[in-house]
Amino acid sequence: MSGAGVKYESVAAALVLALVLDTGDSVAQSGEEEVMEENVVESVLTNSDDVADILTPIDINEATLEDLLSIAGIDETSAASIIAYRERNIFIRSLEEISNIDGITPAQMSALMRRTRILENNRLSAEMTSYAAFSPQRSSLYEGAYGDYGLSNFQRVEFSYRNFEGCAVTDKDPGESNYADFYSFALAGQNVWLFSAVNVGNYALSLGNGLLFSSGGMISKSAGAITPLFTTRAYSLRPYRSKGESKFLRGAAFAVPVGGFEFTVFTSMKDLTARIDSAGCVTSIDYSGLTLSSSASRGKLRETIAGGVVRYDAPALNGGFSAIHFSYDHPFMSYYGKQILALESFARLHVGRLAFSGEILFDRSTSFTSNVSLDYDDARFAVGARILRSQIVQNYSGPMSESFPTNPEEGIYFGASLRPIDFVKLGFYYDRFRIISISGEPDRSGEEIFVDSYISLTRERIFEGTGTLLYLRYKYKTKEDPFIPFTDFPVALSVIAGSKQSFRIDFVHKFGALFSIRARTERVFISSGEKGGMFQFGCRWNFMKGSVESRLCFYRTDSYKSAFYTVESDLPYVMGSTFLYGDGGRLFIIGNWKLTRSFAVGIKVGRDIYHGNREISVGSASKSLPGLSEISAEVGYTIN
Repeated sequence: MSGAGVKYESVAAALVLALVLDTGDSVAQSGEEEVMEENVVESVLTNSDDVADILTPIDINEATLEDLLSIAGIDETSAASIIAYRERNIFIRSLEEISNIDGITPAQMSALMRRTRILENNRLSAEMTSYAAFSPQRSSLYEGAYGDYGLSNFQRVEFSYRNFEGCAVTDKDPGESNYADFYSFALAGQNVWLFSAVNVGNYALSLGNGLLFSSGGMISKSAGAITPLFTTRAYSLRPYRSKGESKFLRGAAFAVPVGGFEFTVFTSMKDLTARIDSAGCVTSIDYSGLTLSSSASRGKLRETIAGGVVRYDAPALNGGFSAIHFSYDHPFMSYYGKQILALESFARLHVGRLAFSGEILFDRSTSFTSNVSLDYDDARFAVGARILRSQIVQNYSGPMSESFPTNPEEGIYFGASLRPIDFVKLGFYYDRFRIISISGEPDRSGEEIFVDSYISLTRERIFEGTGTLLYLRYKYKTKEDPFIPFTDFPVALSVIAGSKQSFRIDFVHKFGALFSIRARTERVFISSGEKGGMFQFGCRWNFMKGSVESRLCFYRTDSYKSAFYTVESDLPYVMGSTFLYGDGGRLFIIGNWKLTRSFAVGIKVGRDIYHGNREISVGSASKSLPGLSEISAEVGYTIN
């Protein structure tokens, strides 16, 4: 996986040059948006590329209700108002138009300016990005282990013209010898001849609550207590833009409208990286995307998928039925089927303030998810239940599942988002679950609790301009299953630990739109006695054509289980998250400049210093070092 080299490094220092689509002057991110995005990152730690895909700008003229709901701070009422405005005016020509819609707040406008863009239908628009990263201290280790200097490399080219858009991606992870180890191509069209949608190449398909397929736009239940329960994606078909090397379909998909219905047919064929035993049975599937010289034991698993979807889409109702056949050229050692026909039905009903979403899946067993939500603007509630017993390979499903391989699971949950007074926002989430063992071990029951709050200390509901924000969070889970992909070896470490509690406090103060400071402290406690602590302080300066941000962090943890994750990238298309464990300190500086209307430059420099030397291993090579650095670069060009 290409993001793993940035995300799970214990240290990173980066130099980045970037070329991005011109979206006007930079828009300062509110403190609430920043914390929300960091919560999303923490919720999908097993796949950082999903995070990058979630945060990729959305075309406001193509955005669905679910697309808009995936943006922090956009509720269902505001999203529906934006879509209604677009339908009345046919085309939104500038994002500033949205500020005239009744009920759209300045904070929501700030979020929309960051997360959306406008592609003009009758003009060619193209953007190119190329990213590379290099660690001087690790280079000799990578060279000794794999014959490569440990360079990571990523290219993306996107274009749109009229009702067509396309995307091409290549990627190389540290240690891989091929600079196009992973490649992806997608071409999509809207309203082409008889088809409402055409997708060729790599594409992402979402149905219901994610029992069959899930993509980068699907946010799991652990993303935070305030937003994820209300962001259900009923249906989505779109080109695949991420550099993640697993969660996509490769083939073709066509959608044909007939009256109020739409019929979609699709097919996919691709190879997965698997470990196959001497009897020819698949024992595991490796989703890391790493292709290293030490990976001789890995084989290829051919996956073939074909299916169809019939759906009905109306303002108050979105639902459908699908029949999909999964086939693999090797049998599985246990549980999963070599060939499975899946029948699935999903629906989302919205009546006034009440919304219901549900999905039922029949393969060799029955799986079910449902969610009922009530929206009173400043008071939102959701309750849901799930039974997950699918025997389909979990490459695609399981945003609600917690283990690997996915064990059958059942549970109920309740969530609420409240604003008791104008400058306080509270969130609560409670989940009671049972993991059903497929290996003969006893079943295990547990619970998860998530409580957080946003408090504006300047008594301003809209955190714009000058203001002070305090964020408080408490998380508890009976059982933790950390999934830690290592950058130097394609293996997943799944450790069942005892219950885990974490406390977090963020303080953000904005001195107007140009300068802000932020402090974060967090403590983690494991029932086995392990614990960890972290303190971080940073400042950010925004100017007309860019921004500069610096953060200093001190951390101490007893093990991987008590480690921390911190988001530290504001670079275009690069959502960096660093894994911190052990005892040490970290400093990084990020600068972004838009040199011309079509050209932007980003620079990131960082350094980790350990308390005593740390043994750094890459494959069979290792070295004792007091700290690490990394250098990276990103270049490109925009045509608009």
